[in-house]
Amino acid sequence: MNEHTRDSTVGPPPRGQQPAGWLPGETFGAGPAEGRWQHATLRRATVHGVRLFNAGAYHEAHDCFEAEWYNYGRGTIESAYAHGMVQVAAGAYKHVGFEDDAGMRSLFETALTYLDGVPSDYYGVGLHRVREAMRAALEQPTHIEGWQIQLDGHHSSARAADWQYVEQLEV
Repeated sequence: MNEHTRDSTVGPPPRGQQPAGWLPGETFGAGPAEGRWQHATLRRATVHGVRLFNAGAYHEAHDCFEAEWYNYGRGTIESAYAHGMVQVAAGAYKHVGFEDDAGMRSLFETALTYLDGVPSDYYGVGLHRVREAMRAALEQPTHIEGWQIQLDGHHSSARAADWQYVEQLEV
């Protein structure tokens, strides 16, 4: 693991969930061992990015994923995921902000390519539903209006901490 992707302040997934990216602890003796995120900063960016996306703040969600994307080398699953989510947010922004459905389609097609091969429950995001929503929007762009991305099995919207996170980014 890269030291720059560690962050001890990032909490575990909800109890009972073990999405791809979560490394459960190994038990030696009595009692459960704690786990950790393989890349805690990717989980942090995911939480903030998804909540901002769900609040309709697509540009800000894009920034969360873009800032994290630069932490990984080309050809890694982490890079593909972050880059794909950048495209998801940008595509939604094109449709909602500019009524540019051709731009949205182009970005969603690229996102589908990047997200191909990324596990369906990656860092808590239900990517199977993200893929389904994008495919539906390729046929009928209005399908994404009001679309929210699930994180840890539910939809959550932006909180003050999410806005603070994106404000401190240098993208």
